[in-house]
Amino acid sequence: MRVIEPTRVEPGTEVIAALGVFDGVHAGHQALLREAVRLKEKLNIPACAVTFHPHPKSVLANSEAPVSLLTPPEEKRELISDLGLDLYWQMDFTRDLAQTPPVDFVRRYLIEAIRVRHVVCGFNFTFGDKGRGKPEDLVKLGNEYGFQVSVIPPFTAGGEVVSSTRIRADLEAGRVGDAWDCLGKPYCVYGTVTRGDGRGRAIGIPTSNVLVQEGKMIPGNGVYAAWVRARCTDGTRLEGAAVVNVGIRPTFGGNDVRVEVHIPGFSGELYGQKIQVFFVRRLRDERAFVDAGALRIQVQEDVVLALSDPRLRPGSGKTPSFTLPEAYDRML
Repeated sequence: MRVIEPTRVEPGTEVIAALGVFDGVHAGHQALLREAVRLKEKLNIPACAVTFHPHPKSVLANSEAPVSLLTPPEEKRELISDLGLDLYWQMDFTRDLAQTPPVDFVRRYLIEAIRVRHVVCGFNFTFGDKGRGKPEDLVKLGNEYGFQVSVIPPFTAGGEVVSSTRIRADLEAGRVGDAWDCLGKPYCVYGTVTRGDGRGRAIGIPTSNVLVQEGKMIPGNGVYAAWVRARCTDGTRLEGAAVVNVGIRPTFGGNDVRVEVHIPGFSGELYGQKIQVFFVRRLRDERAFVDAGALRIQVQEDVVLALSDPRLRPGSGKTPSFTLPEAYDRML
């Protein structure tokens, strides 16, 4: 998949444009993007994902705090690439862009910039000044400017519409299983291993502290079973089940949220290396213990519970029982 900057494809080339923020590249997004791929194969023209960054809510909200992203730009781009699109255009979302009248948005960005022949969008897609442009407006403008529009209906999981907002709420509440159902994959947090306080190693429970990718949403505080992939300092690749603590380490009087990963049976060095944490199941709340010994006993029990999850295939060594997108291989 080729990234285009910021307006031009080859002269004379028509494209299919899949429009959306696509944060999370969840099951609903995947249905939309696969429809674009189906059309490209039918019409024999390139399919282009047209997306936006920063997140529109971060630009338009009065709060200074940006929206925590399910998929920061690199992750989103790689996940979309897995689906078979040819081109990728990440538009800079600014207040000026947000104030563009809907007809100008279509003319300037879809007609003049990429010569769109067919647009694919979701049922709730909005565009132009104050979000006044709706899918039905795209259909009308398509009739005027000579392109077709496919509107993808809501995608549901568990009887509710799948959306990035719903997934953020699930993750904040620690419902990583529900988030998995909506995403079509376990939620991944990734970053670089950094040095911590060394307390885990001192009590026989070594942990890797993850400096999480900037802007990436972290699930709510708690203890989780996870699948972990990392590059070791000797160049080898590590994969395996893990117990992950997200929280403030109340037993030791912490107050900043950290992601700490304990990989049973591993005592090697990961400092400075990339690591990916795929959240499988929430095991319990984070809580304070009377001393480090009580914490050690609890973590040992957490390990037994995590390894009992059939999705983590205890003893398999290399792969979990679920398939992970190839995008994460390229990112590691």
